[in-house]
Amino acid sequence: MQKTLSQSLFQTLLIGILIASLLIIGAVWKSANKLVVENIDQDIALAEKVFDKVVDDRQEVISSVSNVLSRSFDFRTAVGTQDLPSIEAAFTSYASRLNTDIIALVSLDHKVVVSNAPLFSVGDTLHSSLSLSAKGVNSGFFVVNDKLVQINMYRVEIPTLRYYLIIGIEFDDGLLNELKSLVDADIIISHAQNETVLGSTLDEETAARVLTIRKDPSWFDVTFNNDYSYFARKVNITSEIALPVTITLAMDASASFNAFSNIQLTILIFTVIAIFIALAFSMLLSRNVSQSVSDLVKAVNKVAAGHYGATLKKPSKLTEITALANAVDSMQESIQSREKHIRYQAQHDVLTGMYNRNYVEDYFTSQMAEQHPLQVIAITVLGFRTINDLYGYSNGDNTIKTLATRLHGWPGIAARLAGGEILYISHKSMNDEQLTSLKRTLERPVESNLISIPVKVAMAVISCPEDASNSEELFRKMNIVTDEAIHSGHWCVRYRTELEDKYTRRLSITTELKRILASQQDELSMVYQPKIDLATMKVCSMEALIRWNNSQLGFVPPDEFITIAEQAGLIEQVTTWVMQQTITDLAYFRSKGYTFTVAMNLSTQDIQNKVLLNNLVATLNKQGLSPEALELEITESDLVADAALAIENLTELTARGFHFAIDDFGTGYSSLAYLKNLPVKTIKIDKSFILDLATDDNDQQIVHTVLRLANAFDLKVVAEGVEDSASLDILKEWGCDIAQGYYISRPLKKADLENWLQNASFGG
Repeated sequence: MQKTLSQSLFQTLLIGILIASLLIIGAVWKSANKLVVENIDQDIALAEKVFDKVVDDRQEVISSVSNVLSRSFDFRTAVGTQDLPSIEAAFTSYASRLNTDIIALVSLDHKVVVSNAPLFSVGDTLHSSLSLSAKGVNSGFFVVNDKLVQINMYRVEIPTLRYYLIIGIEFDDGLLNELKSLVDADIIISHAQNETVLGSTLDEETAARVLTIRKDPSWFDVTFNNDYSYFARKVNITSEIALPVTITLAMDASASFNAFSNIQLTILIFTVIAIFIALAFSMLLSRNVSQSVSDLVKAVNKVAAGHYGATLKKPSKLTEITALANAVDSMQESIQSREKHIRYQAQHDVLTGMYNRNYVEDYFTSQMAEQHPLQVIAITVLGFRTINDLYGYSNGDNTIKTLATRLHGWPGIAARLAGGEILYISHKSMNDEQLTSLKRTLERPVESNLISIPVKVAMAVISCPEDASNSEELFRKMNIVTDEAIHSGHWCVRYRTELEDKYTRRLSITTELKRILASQQDELSMVYQPKIDLATMKVCSMEALIRWNNSQLGFVPPDEFITIAEQAGLIEQVTTWVMQQTITDLAYFRSKGYTFTVAMNLSTQDIQNKVLLNNLVATLNKQGLSPEALELEITESDLVADAALAIENLTELTARGFHFAIDDFGTGYSSLAYLKNLPVKTIKIDKSFILDLATDDNDQQIVHTVLRLANAFDLKVVAEGVEDSASLDILKEWGCDIAQGYYISRPLKKADLENWLQNASFGG
């Protein structure tokens, strides 16, 4: 049901006034009720202290009188001579002083000898004194014949301990009423286990009800129920042993709550009067405001409909309405500006001014809906993170902005996805020549803050709608092609269906490799290929090679999964596993009397990993081996990638006793000249030059030249890939030091290698 502004304003004011009044009444009620409860709690807390003080004072009086009695010469004489009438007379005299009927003398075995108390009979065993003696205390509270009694036990020494003097206080009705007059609260003594009332200043029924109700009475309970008005608190009195009873103080709150009710009634009357006065003012205000607001609403609706420039035709007499009208004029200007700014931010990258992913997704979807062919080029700045780390984030940002400026000169749509990832959409398919031109344009060095920053890019090219017809498919395939471009080293890769299989296999290998490295597994294994000294024709070393036979993927070639492990950051875990297994196997063969060394392949990442190399030394020491037992092989391509760093790392490790060999020598880009600076003792001629050595003249010239130059540098040479006797004879004749290949032996598992060493002509 629709209401006018006047009605709504009046109703709102009415509800507001009522709510405010109720809140005021509620707040006053809550505060007053809280004050009453706090006052009662304070009274009970004070009563508890008074109660505890009275009990302590009586305890001190008893202790003082008992000391006088136990030291009295007449009493000690009577006890020493067992003059029972004199003892009883003394008990009668002191009982009146202490205002108690409980005085007794018990033997060391706690038998009652003399008693002035009807609770104790001569000859009975006094269990309370027995309990005090067992616990090593002098005072405690006990329930005797359903009465709470405070028992005090004192030693009677004539001159040594002969008896115990027992003085007790029974908490009977007289004592409880006396305590009530002091603490100004009712007292209830109940059994600690079942809350049976043992004594109370209230009648038994009321006392039992107070104990059973667990909450404090409220104003409502006292005012309307009128059957429960006591606040109850348990009293914790000082005792050296656990109390067998619960002492409860109960205070009647009727008078306090009745006074509170009178205050509430007065507040309610004044509140009702205030409500009627406020309602009269609210009716007058609503009538004055409603007409002006109605006029303003019409003007605002015009602005909401997009008709900017609309203003009020007639100014309001109310200052607030006039100010609101002026604010509407200012608002419409701000809305226009903000809409434009928000639309720009929603579609553009803040740093570069290029479009962002949101815009390009919508753009691609609309183009596909209209069946417009597009060529999408994903451009990745290679090593963008390195640019940020090396040159600083400011220069990294300038690099991306420069690339954005360069792309603006090319026809099409460009968008920055993230970091160094840019998406370029061309309406016309670009050929290889045009793509090369774009690459050259983008890879020109960026000048920023007097620094020339080199830029390298990789491009992934996808033709749409042939390769992708929706944005989800586009970005998925773009990631696949970009991944291939980065890892293959080709600067431009076009989408092919086989790339998905390759990408999926790479992910599967990464996933499976992580799984087996994180668990106890038997999929990885080590094999060893013997090397023979061509001077003695006997085995002198082994090359350690890893094998992986996966339950899901089958046999995975080492060249494939080692490369993926390096790219996925898993190479350290793989090397650690190889290192531990190889050293364990080498220690086994050393224990069998074999003296050959083992060559183990390391990557440049491994060489730079100080922790890994420290673990390598520790593992060797644990097996009782020295670094000389291992020969570490590094590929030539890894060495020439950063020769200065390689020299530094290899020199440090050589000082620790390790020997190094250059693996796959001849496949890199450098000559032998740089070897003079490397601390290496051995080079391995790549098997591509050895496989056809017996028949290929070019291979013979290369190998012969390498052997002569190695001899000039005083380097040992290992020929890898010897598969026939003719090649072996040639190498031996030309002075090659060591040979390795299938002609000598294929790679063998540990058990097979042990058998080969025992039976092969090259073994022993």
